[in-house]
Amino acid sequence: MVKIRPTTEQDRQALKAAVRRLLPMAGGVSAFEKVTRVNASTLSRYGAPDEAINHMPIDVAMDLMLDTRSNGIVSIMAAQLGYKLVSLGNQNFGNTLPDIGDMSRLSKSVSDVMQEYAQAIADGSITPREKQQIDIEIEEAVQILRAFQRKVDGALSKGGDA
Repeated sequence: MVKIRPTTEQDRQALKAAVRRLLPMAGGVSAFEKVTRVNASTLSRYGAPDEAINHMPIDVAMDLMLDTRSNGIVSIMAAQLGYKLVSLGNQNFGNTLPDIGDMSRLSKSVSDVMQEYAQAIADGSITPREKQQIDIEIEEAVQILRAFQRKVDGALSKGGDA
């Protein structure tokens, strides 16, 4: 009997791609295995596109997201369900708008993405390793941008000003 699954192959490959982006941010499979319950070879299978039946268990995914301070996997799940993941805003960002230091960090993170991309395409193509580095820079920039947004949201909700 053929099982009809609610997720598509594309859905499952998108989750595997998120795992591949986050594992390097955790120091790679050898480093990450030290802070979760599965070994490096198993972790490698969770991101491998050709390992269709091997997906990261939810508790290991949570370990990975906490370790990398990224919501990458659960954000993709939310989007696949038709939702947008929004921060609860439980962090205290004060009641002032972002300052010049916040803007500088944001600008640098975006610049790092562009620099990594420019270096990668210098020869007219992007290797898997270069794509991995670009993905890491993008994920870091997204996290900085989200923190910037939360600071703006926190300041406005508390009536803060610059």
